[in-house]
Amino acid sequence: MAAEPLTTQAGGTEMWDHDPAAPLWTCTGCGDDWPCAVRRRQLRAEFAGSIVSLRYYLAHHLVNAAEDLRHVPAGWLHNRFIAWTDRAADPPPYTSADILVNSYLLADSHSPDRFGRCPVCGDAVNCWVRLDPNGPGFLIPVP
Repeated sequence: MAAEPLTTQAGGTEMWDHDPAAPLWTCTGCGDDWPCAVRRRQLRAEFAGSIVSLRYYLAHHLVNAAEDLRHVPAGWLHNRFIAWTDRAADPPPYTSADILVNSYLLADSHSPDRFGRCPVCGDAVNCWVRLDPNGPGFLIPVP
């Protein structure tokens, strides 16, 4: 279901509400991860010449999102909310859900077999990724 237009600009172009919807932090206008590509363009225009203010505004939202999205690593939230301000206006070719699913698939493929060895690395001790919290790798948080 599409959002209702907020206002109509001169020339008849409709503007949509692209605000964050907690607790999933999706866009109310298009359903993408917030800030979506449209909102990023709007923010660039709104904060033109004031990158510090833009980053302060986004950091405020990042802190609130971090409380709701505890399962998403801080670095991913930083990339989603702040890091794009240094790059071109193109949105990333992936979503937070893509990253989380791929992380689980990677960790699952490195989970120890019945002998305690990693089926990918073949190593019983030095595998760099594990779902096992007692393993030597990193633990991927469960949402």
